[in-house]
Amino acid sequence: MAYDFDLFVIGAGSGGVRAARFAASYGARVAVAESRYLGGTCVNVGCVPKKLLVYGAHYAEDIEQAQGFGWTVDNKTFDWRTLIANKNREIERLNGIYKNLLVDSGVTLLQAHARLVDAHTVEVAGTRYSAEHILVATGGWPHVPDFPGNEHVITSNEAFYLD
Repeated sequence: MAYDFDLFVIGAGSGGVRAARFAASYGARVAVAESRYLGGTCVNVGCVPKKLLVYGAHYAEDIEQAQGFGWTVDNKTFDWRTLIANKNREIERLNGIYKNLLVDSGVTLLQAHARLVDAHTVEVAGTRYSAEHILVATGGWPHVPDFPGNEHVITSNEAFYLD
């Protein structure tokens, strides 16, 4: 049977991107569908933003200690909105790198929600694609269980975008 793709990957996190690029490097016809953001949890609401915020938090301590090394630091100020804007800009840059990695590898990138129809069919934005192999690499999504007070709980999906 003739398929549209040799491999169709649902999810463009690190695992899905790596699988797609590897398969394409061996000559496979590959498509990737991603409805949220390229790079997955780590890049967007996990490792990367956490590290940027932790790095930013350490500067107050570093500035304080710098005085012991002969530095005079006057007018110490901090602007949360600047930190968040710069974090967002870095994530957008990384999303662009993931996009380029896929496209430059010859992968067809579909930035929309995918739905598995059957063992060889995926539907994306109303269009059906056939594939010999389908890899579901959607990762996880945080879940807040139902308990008294859960309306006060946020996950990393919200925490990195607080005003």
